[in-house]
Amino acid sequence: MLLPLCAGLLLAGCATTRPPRPAAPPPAPAAITGIPACDTYLASYLACHQAAAIFPAGQLQAHYQTMRDSLLDAARDPQTRPYLDARCRLLSDQLNADLQGRACKAAPATAPTSH
Repeated sequence: MLLPLCAGLLLAGCATTRPPRPAAPPPAPAAITGIPACDTYLASYLACHQAAAIFPAGQLQAHYQTMRDSLLDAARDPQTRPYLDARCRLLSDQLNADLQGRACKAAPATAPTSH
């Protein structure tokens, strides 16, 4: 009598098991400035600048923070905001040229956002 009860509980447990979810796509760049070209540039800044060896490793974080602050200030200014898309595309093009065909390393899990 106990055996049918246990078998029923086992089957009930199987009925609630869900198949594993497919891997989620990588997250989109965080909206820092609200301008997609600038947010994409900032999201790849650390990894790509490290790969291009533009700045010494110990100075990279400070350069990132300066660029981030500059783009944030410009995004808040209605006089400069309309020009940011072109500026960030130019910055990305320059960085790609500096990479000389090298790929950027994997970006950190979270971009530094301390201010």
